[in-house]
Amino acid sequence: MLMLIIGWCGTVLYLLNHAYISLVKNWRPSVYFGANLLAASSLTVQSVYLASWQAAAINGFWMLISALLLLGVKMDSIKANAKAYFIFSALLLALVLSSILYVDLAYYFEILGWSSAFFFCSSYFLFSAKRISSRAYLAINTYSAIALMPQLWTNANYPVFTLEVAWAIVSIIGIVKSYQDVHLID
Repeated sequence: MLMLIIGWCGTVLYLLNHAYISLVKNWRPSVYFGANLLAASSLTVQSVYLASWQAAAINGFWMLISALLLLGVKMDSIKANAKAYFIFSALLLALVLSSILYVDLAYYFEILGWSSAFFFCSSYFLFSAKRISSRAYLAINTYSAIALMPQLWTNANYPVFTLEVAWAIVSIIGIVKSYQDVHLID
């Protein structure tokens, strides 16, 4: 029961924090990364307990990046090429999506889950390093959330499953809002 409570607390905190960055134009990085550290810690513990390894990997990585940012590590000094990332990501995505043609469904859910882990972690890193835009970050998060859902359901990791449903919805709202806030002279 304690693990379930820890998982749900992490889920609620993540959702509030994702809504914060998606809907507030002048969000504060220390608030965002601090809340991510707490939420990621909760969900890492709960996911390890359930042996939900994709969710544990994602949240463990987010925990690490958030801690580094709060400690003042400058991620924007890291050399990362967004164009190369997007090309590699498109190829990986094509491979992942086409794999449904030659693997059984349970294995496909695992492949989707690990692709989600890659995209969640890499986009969070690149966003933290200021190498991709908020809109690109939200778009990648939309795919990642949806791709992870089947594996989470299979693992009975319902707090993180609920998080991903809401995460996808909030990300889509953030993308739409980003287009509405654009002015002709911007």
